[in-house]
Amino acid sequence: MAKIERSQKLFLKALKEKFQGQDVESETAEFYKFNGVRQSPRKMEFMKASRAVEMDRGVSMYDPERCHLGGIPMGQRQLMTYEVSGTGVFVEGDDLHFVNNAAMQQMWDDIRRTVIVGMDLAHQTLQKRLGKEVTPETINEYLHILNHAMPGGAVVQEHMVETHPGLVDDCYVKVFTGDQELADDIEPQFLLDIEKLFTAKQAEELKAEVGKSMYQAIHIPTAVSRTCDGGTTSRWSAMQIGMSFIAAYRMCAGEAAVADLSYAAKHAGVIQMGSHLPARRARGPNEPGGIKFGLFADIVQANRKYPNDPAKASLEVVGAGTMLYDQIWLGSYMSGGVGFTQYAT
Repeated sequence: MAKIERSQKLFLKALKEKFQGQDVESETAEFYKFNGVRQSPRKMEFMKASRAVEMDRGVSMYDPERCHLGGIPMGQRQLMTYEVSGTGVFVEGDDLHFVNNAAMQQMWDDIRRTVIVGMDLAHQTLQKRLGKEVTPETINEYLHILNHAMPGGAVVQEHMVETHPGLVDDCYVKVFTGDQELADDIEPQFLLDIEKLFTAKQAEELKAEVGKSMYQAIHIPTAVSRTCDGGTTSRWSAMQIGMSFIAAYRMCAGEAAVADLSYAAKHAGVIQMGSHLPARRARGPNEPGGIKFGLFADIVQANRKYPNDPAKASLEVVGAGTMLYDQIWLGSYMSGGVGFTQYAT
């Protein structure tokens, strides 16, 4: 009993220290009145923006002081700020919702709009089926044409509509290979130089794995993958690749070998960022649920930036993963609504 009384006294002492000048036994205390949403500059900004929207459209919108739990103020506790891991920057929770955060959106855009396509099968088809010569010069010409076509430029079609370069300026194609002699012959604007982009040890391992093969790192326009979906990425890419081969190697668009090029570009030589999901998930390839964890770690590339700090590299991957898998995939694709994402921030 004495022990309980002592604990109660310690508790009361702590309350009096925390809430100086207030009666801790009063039923009408002011302890937890933190001014609701008005303690948050961001939510005050939301309320102001909502009033402008309402005046413009004539329909009510964001009104937390009336609508939250039938009038109970949101923010009965003190609303906390969050630290963006490893940066020392503190932001409000609302800033970490993907709808409010352009960096989160762009990260997912950049993954969804990317596909890697091998060139070996296409080159073998050109050489063995059509007797064409494939050289560094023809590869450079092809890449020049492809960087015209991939954003939405026409190459062998007549009187075609095309896309405005200012709307698709994030679209480009570069190549990489483990053959340094071949890499040296590729125009620098089209080359992902493994030796320059990775540490010496990582570059050596990558070049050994890639070998003499050449791959295209293709990034289609964000506007396309946003309007359609991740499954569109390889289709858009394959169509423009096929047209570019026809133009660069002076092929006849209707000849049989075009089918082999199409198969290589659409299927045989394609590396998706995300695998095709089961039918019950109703999503094509290059959607977040199909991105393997190991591949995602490679996409984030923190180990390239922090090769001597594996803990930091791992945490960078985890941070990015909670955003993509927990907030966007589980929280929005699979669950829906705004609440689930709160825990992923």
